[in-house]
Amino acid sequence: MNARLQRRFSDGFQFDFNYRFSKSLDTYSFEAPCGCTNQTFPVDQSTEYGPSDYDVRHYWTVSGLWDLPFYRNQSKWTGKLLGGWQINGIVTRHSGFPWTPVLSSSVRGPNGNFFGPVRPINFLGGQPDSNTNDNFLRPGGIFPGGGAAYFSTTLNGNDFFSNPPGVGRNVFRGPKYFNVDMSISKRFGVPGFGVLGETPNLDLRFNFFNIFNIRNLAPFQSQSDSTRVDNPRFGEPTGVLAGRVVEFQARFSF
Repeated sequence: MNARLQRRFSDGFQFDFNYRFSKSLDTYSFEAPCGCTNQTFPVDQSTEYGPSDYDVRHYWTVSGLWDLPFYRNQSKWTGKLLGGWQINGIVTRHSGFPWTPVLSSSVRGPNGNFFGPVRPINFLGGQPDSNTNDNFLRPGGIFPGGGAAYFSTTLNGNDFFSNPPGVGRNVFRGPKYFNVDMSISKRFGVPGFGVLGETPNLDLRFNFFNIFNIRNLAPFQSQSDSTRVDNPRFGEPTGVLAGRVVEFQARFSF
């Protein structure tokens, strides 16, 4: 479901609000030459059915544009220099990507080879705390007390069929995301270059990515320490996304 609210105002301001509610289900989301994309119980596809690795249930964006009214449409040098500036901004928020809890152990598959990691065979109950950044940054993350307080960390031997998963695929959510980007721009006419055809322009733009330097935690990667219930780092993030980036652009167009 997509919902959109858009409005233009007479004083040079406009905004655009977008909300998306989505749900994507599958048994396998990506292909890659690494164990990070292995299924955890491929002999029974029904146990693999769950949210896609890229599923984001709630996604919001709010963007705005404001043509600054100061010195607007003035022919003097103050108007040409100080007028005509534009501010753009976009706020992005989403509810986090899903991930699967696993054990570091391996089990013997039907062909005799060992396969792993596998999902815990038993969920002991108790829901994790909400997936806010503050909760993830605590010892134990959203699972205070460690993985053993929520899941069985042992297996019934090493036979594949004796260890069916007791928890679904991608049943938990990783860190939420919130970001604010902004830009300030202006276009200058460049007279005296008639040989180039129409009046050429010089565009100046200052871009600010993550302008408030918000700390966004990296999503949980498949089979990382964050997802292994028998690892001391279970439930805790292993990295952060990019901080503030400032960029200056100048473009000459004709």
